[in-house]
Amino acid sequence: MPNWCNNSFSITGNTESIKDLWEAAQTAGPDGDFGLLNAIAPIGDWEYGKAVDTWGTKWDVTDEGLEFIDNGDGTASISGWFDSAWSPPIGAYEQLAADFDSCIIECSYYEPGMDFGGFWSSENGDEEFDNLQERLEQPTEEWDERFTAFEVEYDLLSEEWRFEEEEA
Repeated sequence: MPNWCNNSFSITGNTESIKDLWEAAQTAGPDGDFGLLNAIAPIGDWEYGKAVDTWGTKWDVTDEGLEFIDNGDGTASISGWFDSAWSPPIGAYEQLAADFDSCIIECSYYEPGMDFGGFWSSENGDEEFDNLQERLEQPTEEWDERFTAFEVEYDLLSEEWRFEEEEA
């Protein structure tokens, strides 16, 4: 059983390209069901090593928590949240950014079991934070702006695991 990595993301681009991606994802899964990662970076028949090497995680993403939005200005987006096994699917994001250079991809991710998280964007690449427990124990005034934004996104200070040792 994997550790689950929480992901929040948005892919924005011209309406036609994003709509084509959303429609392709409807049947790109292994059983003809929804498969966003296989629509972005096809691997053919699922194989563990191929999935991890291509996507950065072993399982595809379902449409639960995702939505297609036509922004009405010639752009559209696919956005929402999902869980992935062990790590975010950065390999798939990188493939999409290479294939559709007009798309803007932004995501954040948090893997509490292995104590890491971060941001990835097609504009700025990956910014990963390791040793989250250790960072959270520092005074908040010592945090940099990006780590502060990460903490706000995932509300880590309110997490029960943060205070387990203090209660013992």
